[in-house]
Parts: sequence; structure tokens; C-alpha cells
Amino acid sequence: MFSTAILTKDRGIARPARAGLVSLAALAVALLCAPAASANPIASGSTALKLDRGVSRALTMNGISVTPIAPARVQGNAISFPVTGGSLDPSTAVSNIQHSGGLRFRAGKRQLVTRSFTVRTGRNNVLIAKVGKASVPLLAIDLEKARISRNGLGVTVSGVEVALTGAAAQALNRTFRVKLFKKGLRLGSVVVRTQPSSVGLAAQGSTDLALDVVAAGALTSLGVAVAPIGPATVLPSGEISFPITGGRASTSTFAGSITHSGGLSLTAGDIVVQLTDFTMNVDGEPDLTAVLNGGNRVSILDLDLSALTTDVTGLNITLGGVSAGLTADAAGALSGAFGAPIPTGFTLGTATADATTLRCDDMAGGVISCGTMVTASVSLQCWGAIAEA
Repeated sequence: MFSTAILTKDRGIARPARAGLVSLAALAVALLCAPAASANPIASGSTALKLDRGVSRALTMNGISVTPIAPARVQGNAISFPVTGGSLDPSTAVSNIQHSGGLRFRAGKRQLVTRSFTVRTGRNNVLIAKVGKASVPLLAIDLEKARISRNGLGVTVSGVEVALTGAAAQALNRTFRVKLFKKGLRLGSVVVRTQPSSVGLAAQGSTDLALDVVAAGALTSLGVAVAPIGPATVLPSGEISFPITGGRASTSTFAGSITHSGGLSLTAGDIVVQLTDFTMNVDGEPDLTAVLNGGNRVSILDLDLSALTTDVTGLNITLGGVSAGLTADAAGALSGAFGAPIPTGFTLGTATADATTLRCDDMAGGVISCGTMVTASVSLQCWGAIAEA
């Protein structure tokens, strides 16, 4: 817990304009919630610090002004610092969040300039700033009362309390020749808003494949039976459901990958071809891969993203218009295995993937949950999807 001792008036410093030592703390945030298994990279956001009234009054009484250094700026009753990058792993509460701008503390001709704030949480919860050429731990971060909420794909962390470190208190006292600042002095509360550049997907949800009637008839005519390989299952609707095991997707381009367990078994008499552990890759050469008969992973489908449609509503992501064609190598391999022609571009059906972004686990320091998870619905038209998921 932070000390709530109030600054006392120290005569000898001219009275100045109002300020906001708060910004120093502004960087105190970093516990948002974004992907886990690996840390979520941060694309943008802001950290705002609201200074306690008592601290603000004491600073003013003692002639100390605190002003933001651009691009940091005063917003409402707080100082806002742009987030420029970093990462956060919500499963471990480990974060490293960088900011631009800074704070200038001034009293008469004396001043202390702090820039380039970095919030680090995990082993030590601290805000580090550049003071001259040195990196100095300025603020201790208290997460005991922190609250996490979701805003679409973004995360907001509020209720984060910040206090001066011993090093910061000593530097300020020396600069202004006072005994005003104390280690553990609570400056105020921080709110951090971030948007991830990509989000991790949890091991839950599924991709459900609805077989095309024509495709199902064609396979039957070839004597090929299609069945799920557990833990894939057949739903009451007749769709084959493949559990999602993880993955990652860009929040701007939706590039990334979705991994699955289970698979499809294609059987014709004594011949069995098993395609398992599907991975959908959306990148420079989008495709869908599978493990063939428990051996090598092979590219089964080429994905055409030219007609890709996207929609993000709240926590829901919908991707549509992704067409998939059986690769020439896959078509040749299946034709050879079953002794019957299976053409490239063979249409199997339509698949819908319902994925969920990783959520924040209970965190040490008081952050209890991350709230609602992000759901992604990915619709794709599968062409030649004998190996599809």
C-alpha cells in the first residue's frame, strides 16, 4: 500500500502556476489484457494520470509547476501520454509499455525534465523515465484496486495507483532544495487505454465445416467416406466441428493463423487418408495446412483473399469471402491414393470459425479478471477442402 502523507508547505520556493505531478504516474499503467501464451504487441493507446487534489494543492502552495512535454497534453483533469509501443502478457501480468512526451517540473529557474516513460509490470511494478541520459525508476505501481474492461478489441485498465519511488523523491528534493517529497507518496490514479496490433486466440471455440451437397455426393460416387477424427465431432446440424487450439490475428489486417485439433478421415475400402491438426495461415501466401497420415505437414488449400470482407462489432470479428482451392499437389496425392480423379478447386463446403481471444488470468496484485473475451467469427468458402477445417 502507498503512503497517503500530504505534502507540507516548504517556504523558499516561489508560488507558481498549477501543475500535475500526475503525469509522472501517467505511465503507471500497463496491465491491460491482451493475448497471453505470448505477449500481445501494442499498436496504440494512451495513459492518463489524475493527480490527487491534496497533492495538487500542496504543489501549488510550494510554487512547483508540472507541465506536459509534447506530445503529452492536458486532457480534462488529467495528463495524457501517447502509447508508442510495447507488449503485455495478460496471463503473467508481465508488460513493457512505452510512451512519448514527458513532464517538466519547474520552480523559478530550477527544473527537472523527465521523458520517454516506460511502464514495466511483472517482477517489479514500476514506471521508468529518462532524466537526462539516465533511466530512473520514478513511480511505483499498485495494482491492488485495478479494474480491467474491454472496448472492442482494446483494453482499458483503471484504478491503478502510483506513488513516488525513493529515487524520484530524492531527485525532486535535491533539484528544488526542499524536503517536500517522500518515498511512497501517493500521487493519484492512472487509466490506461490500449489497442493491440494483434490478439492471441484461446484454446476454445471451433471451426465448423458444412459439407456441400454436391461435394458430398461426388465423394460418395467415388466411394470415399468422410468422417471426423476426434476430438472433432459431428454436430446435430450435420456440420463437422474442429476444436480451435490457439493462434493469433492482426487487429488491422487480420493476418495470422488459427490452429485446430482433430481432423478428417477419408476412407475408400482399405485405403485411409487422415488429415489432422489444421492450420489456417493468412499471410503473404495464404493457405491451409494439415498433417498427412501422422507424418509431414503439407499445404492442402490455397486461400484467395481478394474478396475478403471484415466486420468488427464490439468484441466480435467477422471475416468472410475467403475462398479456398485444393492445391495441385494435394489433388494429385488424393487422386493417386483413391485411384480416381479429384480435381484442383474441388468444392467441399463452407466453414465458420468461432474463436476467442485469450483472456487475463487472475493476476497477483489485485487484478481479478479481464472481463468479456473477444469472439471472432471467420466465414470461408472452402474449395477443394477435403483437407479443410
